[in-house]
Amino acid sequence: MIDLSVQVSYKKQTALGIIGIVIILLVVEGVANVWWITQISCEFEQNEIFQNFEEVEKRQLCLDFYNLKTTGDEIIPNQSTDSITINSMGFRGTEFSEIKPLNAYRIFMVGGSTMFGAGATSDQTTIPGYMQEIFNGKDFDFDIQVINSGIQGADTNTELNLIEQKLLGFSPDLLIMYDGWNDLRANNIPMEVKENWETICKLGKENNFDVIITLQPIAGFGNKVLTKQESEYAQNGIDYNNKPLIKLLPVYQEYGENLSQIDTCAGTFDLRDVFDIETQPIYWDQGHVSDKGNSIVATSLYNIISPFVSDSNNIGTLDDKKNITKMSSLVYDDREIAVEVELLSSNSIEGKQLKISTYDNKNNDVVQNVTYFLSISKDNENLVREYFFAEGGILLIDVHPNDKSSIKIIGEKQYDNNAYVMQGSKYSPDVSGNDLTSTTQIEIIGPLFNTEGIYAFDIELRTIDSRDNWVFSLSDFHSQIVIGNDVISDHSIVKNQSPLETENFLRNIFSYYKTPILLNEIFKW
Repeated sequence: MIDLSVQVSYKKQTALGIIGIVIILLVVEGVANVWWITQISCEFEQNEIFQNFEEVEKRQLCLDFYNLKTTGDEIIPNQSTDSITINSMGFRGTEFSEIKPLNAYRIFMVGGSTMFGAGATSDQTTIPGYMQEIFNGKDFDFDIQVINSGIQGADTNTELNLIEQKLLGFSPDLLIMYDGWNDLRANNIPMEVKENWETICKLGKENNFDVIITLQPIAGFGNKVLTKQESEYAQNGIDYNNKPLIKLLPVYQEYGENLSQIDTCAGTFDLRDVFDIETQPIYWDQGHVSDKGNSIVATSLYNIISPFVSDSNNIGTLDDKKNITKMSSLVYDDREIAVEVELLSSNSIEGKQLKISTYDNKNNDVVQNVTYFLSISKDNENLVREYFFAEGGILLIDVHPNDKSSIKIIGEKQYDNNAYVMQGSKYSPDVSGNDLTSTTQIEIIGPLFNTEGIYAFDIELRTIDSRDNWVFSLSDFHSQIVIGNDVISDHSIVKNQSPLETENFLRNIFSYYKTPILLNEIFKW
């Protein structure tokens, strides 16, 4: 009996000991969690952008971001906080099926925390979130899925691995790369970054999807007028070796130069100056931006990628019909240069969208940095005679027909040729040579396509490949679009047109001296 009571006593002691240990561990964990929360600090909590937020709101945004769980270079699926949702595939945002539906076009937006949306107040106010909202507002006959593939801290090495190991399995139609800051902070040399970009472009060609690469803005690396706080970020920002990042400005410039040399992608675009016209605060540290900044970037990217989406084989046009006229090609520098004109239905009531594209048929590429001299006439009456510039080579003009007596054109103008600039294109507004990025959609308002008949197009190319590459032999493109009577389109080529010979001769002479205003006034008859 005595021995049994001793055994029971030992069992009670052991049980009590275990319970005590568990209680101690729970207390330690609770204290540790409280300590961890107090140690978490986000720069945006003290930023002017968030000055109208409640302290508890800012704190929750900070905790939401820092409490995300990752494994290696991937985000662990099925996480949810007040402002962030990670779906079952490990991407920020709503659910989507692993197998792409037949009537879907998939856009994967790839980058670091700036693409993921660090500091964004919701999934919808990230760059991909705003992009999805823009597409949702368009009247496409198919589903466009914009997928946030941003990962905190990702550089081009991380992104290349992500694409190879994960994204290829989701049947992408378009990849948008938003790079620069993390590569620079990691001191990745320009050639390494360029090789990663080229490898990703090659993957796109091999797997039948387009790749667009963009270089992102950084505070102090563009021409934005910085606020006092933004200036501090620019001066105090550091790389991963705790050295001033601003000293790597020449390296970032080389990133940009290398980007412009890549010709294996669907497109490359420099967004370093996308905030240059903004005077209000955008940055909450040297690279992360506010919801407004995300919206600006998304809008610029949409204007860049919309032609690629429209040209997709998966797409139905905005209408059952569209007028397309392909002009015959001309030879330039041993290349076959061709121009295509399309008249699409717009989302606005009775609106139209004019799309003009220039192609290098020899290399199967869209020609970049095209300055168009566009003349549109009907019944021998000149309606439009203006210069237009498109950095990506594809010119989109919204047309709003009405019965007024004159044409009005809306858009920003560059100094060279006094040309209207395609939204999203980089240009110099004056003789200083300082670049801006156009944020204004080109619009034509007036008696264009408002009545039935034949509209004749005469197009000359004044620059191709680069803004400084002036050409004077690509001036014989002619086409026509028929409106009404259920006729889709017609086209013809007219060479050596006598009514334009004198004008062409004078333009060829005066273009060397860049006197566009005088020429436009002379030839507005």
